[in-house]
Amino acid sequence: NIAKGLALAVQEFVRQKEGGEGSGNVEPVVVMVVQPGETNSCDQRDLEFLLQSKHNVRLIRRTLHDLATTSLPTNDRHELLLPDGDDGSSTVTAAVVYYRAGYTPDDYPSDVEWEGRARVEHSLAIKCPDVFYHIAGAKKIQQALAQPNTLDQFTTTPEESQTLASTFAGLYALGEGDDSEIVARALSNPGGYVLKPQREGGGNNLYDDELVSALQTMTYAERGGYILMQKIQPPGTKGKLVRGGRVVYDGNTVCELGVFGITLRDYEDENRVLMDGVFGHILRSKSVDTDEGGVAAGYAFLSSPLLV
Repeated sequence: NIAKGLALAVQEFVRQKEGGEGSGNVEPVVVMVVQPGETNSCDQRDLEFLLQSKHNVRLIRRTLHDLATTSLPTNDRHELLLPDGDDGSSTVTAAVVYYRAGYTPDDYPSDVEWEGRARVEHSLAIKCPDVFYHIAGAKKIQQALAQPNTLDQFTTTPEESQTLASTFAGLYALGEGDDSEIVARALSNPGGYVLKPQREGGGNNLYDDELVSALQTMTYAERGGYILMQKIQPPGTKGKLVRGGRVVYDGNTVCELGVFGITLRDYEDENRVLMDGVFGHILRSKSVDTDEGGVAAGYAFLSSPLLV
């Protein structure tokens, strides 16, 4: 599970640290970066308890603002040292920094939060995700990676590229070259497309009338901050959605399956892969006419597969 991957990363941090001068016997911990006033904490706490009980690894929670204002001056090893304890009298070192915040511009309201992010990125701590994987989650990068000439760099044969590409929804660049044809297609059939901003994760997408209004009013340069994606049209199934112990929706529903993967590898030795695999899933259900899909945001509901 995810706890196992984080614990293995802590072990790797300790192994690397033993190879040079460091901060002595300072406890290595996992630092979970959270939003101020975090409300989406149930699964976060579960992970914290699993790390402690099964792997004897402690997890602490800090905001980007905390990391900027409370982290201690780094040593020659570029460790990220943090005060700990009720009175801050003890010190821990961030072995792994696990971002559960930092994915939206709202998480960086001032230069202080950017400073917190910079201190993490400049440190020895193992980042989850590192900046490369973080950027790979942005929509423009996903659109670029889906292009045949780019996809070929990550496959061994043209047939493998074609097989992968056959599973993709259409992804189209905007604000590059002549985008008039794809814009016209989206305007004539707005229900068949989604306008997605250059952001990580879900949300903030434009559908139907909002999509039409945006494409009609944005300049060519402004369109460059978005991509168009072919809208996935999954088949609906009858279902009941329950919140607070009562049925709040009874009708056609659709599901979205998310697969949890863990990869821990050495950038300096591409053949050294410590962990790489699938370690779980999340299934969310929502009404068929709901566009967004976040559970914490109130759009979707946690579900489970019916195995037949």
